[in-house]
Amino acid sequence: MSNDSSLVNRILFVEDQPADVELALHQLKRAGIQCVWNRVQTASDLVAALHDFRPTIVLSDFSLPQFDGMSALQLARQHAPAVPFIFVSGTIGEERAIRALRSGATDYVLKDNISRLAPAVSRAINDAAASVERAKQEALIARLYRVLRMLSGVNSLVLRIRDRKELLRETCRLAISAGGYAAAIASTKVLDIAAMQPVAWSGIDDGITEELRTYVAESAARESSVISRVIRTAKEYVCNSTASPSATVNLDALMIHAGLQSVVVLPLVIDGTTVAVLVLSARDSNIVGKEELEMLREAAGNLSFGLQYIQRDTTARFLTHFDSQTGLAKRPLFCERVQRLVGNTRSHESHYAVVVMDIERLSIINDSFGRRTGDLLLQHVADRLKRYYPKTDQIAHFGGGTFALITAPGNRTDEEIRVAGRQQAQTVFGEPFQIEGRVIPVAVRTGFAHFPEDVSDSTALVQSAEAALHDARVSGAKHVRYSSTTRSEGVGQFALEHRLRLALERKEFELFYQPKVNVITRRIQGAEALIRWRSPEEGLVAPSVFLPLLESTGLIVQTGDWVIRQAASDCQRWLREGLPPIRVAVNISPAQLRHPDFVRDFFRAVEPWSTKTSGLDVEITEGVLQEDSRAEVQRLKLLRDSGVKIAIDDFGTGYSSLRRLAALPIDTLKIDRCFVAESVGNPVGASLVKTIIELARTFNMTTVAEGVEKQEQLDYLWHMGCDQSQGFLHSPAVTADEFAVLLRHGKGVLIHPAERDEDSA
Repeated sequence: MSNDSSLVNRILFVEDQPADVELALHQLKRAGIQCVWNRVQTASDLVAALHDFRPTIVLSDFSLPQFDGMSALQLARQHAPAVPFIFVSGTIGEERAIRALRSGATDYVLKDNISRLAPAVSRAINDAAASVERAKQEALIARLYRVLRMLSGVNSLVLRIRDRKELLRETCRLAISAGGYAAAIASTKVLDIAAMQPVAWSGIDDGITEELRTYVAESAARESSVISRVIRTAKEYVCNSTASPSATVNLDALMIHAGLQSVVVLPLVIDGTTVAVLVLSARDSNIVGKEELEMLREAAGNLSFGLQYIQRDTTARFLTHFDSQTGLAKRPLFCERVQRLVGNTRSHESHYAVVVMDIERLSIINDSFGRRTGDLLLQHVADRLKRYYPKTDQIAHFGGGTFALITAPGNRTDEEIRVAGRQQAQTVFGEPFQIEGRVIPVAVRTGFAHFPEDVSDSTALVQSAEAALHDARVSGAKHVRYSSTTRSEGVGQFALEHRLRLALERKEFELFYQPKVNVITRRIQGAEALIRWRSPEEGLVAPSVFLPLLESTGLIVQTGDWVIRQAASDCQRWLREGLPPIRVAVNISPAQLRHPDFVRDFFRAVEPWSTKTSGLDVEITEGVLQEDSRAEVQRLKLLRDSGVKIAIDDFGTGYSSLRRLAALPIDTLKIDRCFVAESVGNPVGASLVKTIIELARTFNMTTVAEGVEKQEQLDYLWHMGCDQSQGFLHSPAVTADEFAVLLRHGKGVLIHPAERDEDSA
């Protein structure tokens, strides 16, 4: 036997004569064919050598003492069909040579023409290698075709399936039936934990598939596992041979135990986050090549797109009908449920009541502890309602601090109903709420309506309960049952809200301007923009009538945006007309300030024409001081850094802390008119005005006195060092054109009403 085991060509001789072997090796060496070799002369040795020696080619004599060459050929074809077999004999003869070739021999060489041996061996080895390569390519093409069928099937699934589990379940089935894999497991993230849990699987062997599913579920929870790594990195994992030592470390011994050789773990990614993994395994090794991996990546990408579409579609449908904060039904879905429940009642023997409840002073809670605490409180209220009313489909959150529920009270008197309502409120809200270490007591007002006693139409039941709640708010009562009077008032409010929406569309709002006058020079230094509604039916409507409704309905944000744009437009027009530049203050509601795009929209209205002496300033209410929100404070700072002055309106009527006042970006304190009115002849009022002015001076702020109507008040403000004065003593709020006349006269010199009348005459 050769002593060089590193050569590739391995020749197995079936020969009883060592001399013939030496002669053949000599011919091969002369031709440059390097080899290792082995010689056998019995059938059992031949079979053992075919398995252990794994020859590249077999060279066999035809006539052997213990068995013949045709038997050797038959054994070689049975145990190593891809290995070429050449007869090297001096006795084969033409007829037997033809029979041998037909039986599977590659070639034959006569011993008396041994020079033909080397070319025959070279050709046979090359042809065999080419045949093996062709077989590999054909197998690869067949496999890629199966994966391509799987990819095509996945694309079809993504287009037609709108359920996440069904999509993954069908994908696993396709991986087996079309892709040719042995097992497929799909896992998705479980809510509130980072691990993945299998939700779909398929395989050719139920036992193996179950073992693999268990393995995937357990390994996803281990930080060092392959599944966890794929989740963290969003990169696929490919192992083409689980028999390798590294694979055993990474995948445990389960794959080998299950007889699975190749494993692919594909991440399914949405917005950069792995939301699911698809594990594919096969019994053959080294099957996942570059081309197959590219198709699997494409399949994973398409699956990710499908999951993203399903997630967004599901989220959109959920948010359409349910409140994301509490998980309860929104008003439209609740009304639909009430109508379905009550409308299915065949007679008036069944009694129902809709209760709409409102958390009192929720805005104070928000102002005192911050919006986050207020939002958490709403979640806790919803959770407590769910505990006391297990049928969650009969509870709703209408927004803000308003909740609703439907009950079946039975036949009870009004007094019994009122007592039951108080008891229910005490049961649910009697115990304070614990929110992040704070103890927050909650009181509610409720309005309710009964079917069929109060309302015979199920569609009006919810609206009637809301009308009763409105009456409770107005009257101060805790529990109010619906009445026709309540309904009339509610209809009036709804009608006014509708008219306000039309007023915005029809541009019925106007801006009036009231001058701010320098107390010392008595010259106009600025103005406050004040909204007015010129109704076609009623003429000029007082702000006290419509402003509260704008606030409660949320229309104040849209209206406030219009105020900013209109004030900016008027300021620019005055500049174009050559009037003195001034700064105009616009009132900003808390809802506007909380809007994330507020600063951007404000700058868009004032840039690039705004300057240090001409532009818009901002007035906020004192209640905003209590907002424990960095976002709102940051927006005020952005405005102030750009030159916008920030004023606190009606200062002194709230409960601002000095620490909070010093921390906020505030430039101006506006003294409330009620203090100004008491500043003359009332020592307490005078002392309050003096204190506010001194406080502003301490913080380097400007003071503006509102509601100045008498000369004595103006004189006192001058004596106390107040900076600016605003009120009927100087001028009421006037239209933009009238304010332009004030600016034009004497380049901003104060014009008293009488003088203005003479001028216009």
